[in-house]
Parts: sequence; C-alpha cells; structure tokens
Amino acid sequence: MDEINKILEKYNHFKDMQLRTVRNITESSKVLTIVEMDEEGEDLHTVRITFSDIKQSRILVDSVLSYMDTGFGVSIIKENGLYGFAVGSGTAMLHVLNAPMYIVSSEISIEEV
Repeated sequence: MDEINKILEKYNHFKDMQLRTVRNITESSKVLTIVEMDEEGEDLHTVRITFSDIKQSRILVDSVLSYMDTGFGVSIIKENGLYGFAVGSGTAMLHVLNAPMYIVSSEISIEEV
C-alpha cells in the first residue's frame, strides 16, 4: 500500500486527470488507464492500474469514462484484505461501493508508462 500511496501523492490522487480505458485481461482482471493531459490536450503522463481477482465492480463503458468528474480525484483504500478503487475522495469501503465507478479486488498494481 506504501507504493500505491506514493503514486497517489505524486499525481495528487489523479485530480482532474482523464480516465481513458478499462481493458479486460481475464474474466476477473482488468486494467484501468488514467492520463494527465496538458492544456492543448496532449498526453503528459499515463498510469495503468491493474486489478486482479475482482470481487465487485461498477465499470462504465470507455465512451463515457472521459466525462467522469475527477475533480476530487480517486480513492484507493485497503480494508479487510481487499483493495477498493473509486472515483472521488473517500477513506472507507462504504465510499467505494457508493461511487459512480468502482472496483474491489484482492490485488492491485500500478505502473507508470
């Protein structure tokens, strides 16, 4: 969780960044791509979050992801051995499960591209 918190801090919890795609790897694994863009719409930084052994999720189709309001960033929490990812600011799994988009999984990894 320390590595995850460092990346969240580095990118200011992905505030105002664009959720780009959610790609299926397997039935229970997905990769979310988040992109920081400059004022001209060019990609500056790309981060991929891989979720493995997904237990629950509410995932929107790629065509609407870019319209998600990330002004409050995203939350990644660990509670009861599970990782919860959600759009918006929160500190508990209850927030995750009430978010407009969320993923709860047993494993998570973050890669800066």
